Amino acid sequence: MAARDLATWEHADRVRRYALALARHARIVDEPLLHAIEAAALLHDIGKLAIPDSLLYKPGPLTPDEYDRVKQHAVIGADLLAEVAVPGPLSSLVRHHHENWDGSGYPDGRSFSDIPVGARVLSIADCYDALTSNRPYRRALSHDSAVAMIHERRGSMFDPEMTDAFLQVVWQLRPLSPAIYRPAKAIRPPATRALVLVGAASR
Repeated sequence: MAARDLATWEHADRVRRYALALARHARIVDEPLLHAIEAAALLHDIGKLAIPDSLLYKPGPLTPDEYDRVKQHAVIGADLLAEVAVPGPLSSLVRHHHENWDGSGYPDGRSFSDIPVGARVLSIADCYDALTSNRPYRRALSHDSAVAMIHERRGSMFDPEMTDAFLQVVWQLRPLSPAIYRPAKAIRPPATRALVLVGAASR
């Protein structure tokens, strides 16, 4: 992964640190689960090795068919990891890290407690880092704007209790963000723009 795209590997390492901090703040104390969350954070995008660069680095919006293909990275990554004799729920966490609390996510449309708790942790950590990182299709957002967008998706995209835990701990994590911290003029961006940007973070 690092040889193909160093930025993607650096993203994975930041997600690892965000996810572990969130999991511990949410009082997840089961050591095997914490190890699985850490490994899944590092490997959550391994399925993108099977996705063409032309889609991953496309500077503009994806077509619906292109987006459907990119979304397959969660399944591909889980299938790859399922073939390796790894204890714990690693494969399941990778498969479900793009599921949404309200059932609108992918690949299986799981909702509420049917989403593994470790995947609910990864979902928030992954989204926050995606929003605060430069991507081929947009510039990084400020910390404040990213936090506002995650707060707006509490109870729809994200587990409400996990979101609350994240909002309590994220201020300690801000220095890890690659984006230069800029206080946002409006802490709550327009809903239409927020929806587009949070959706784009799923790439």
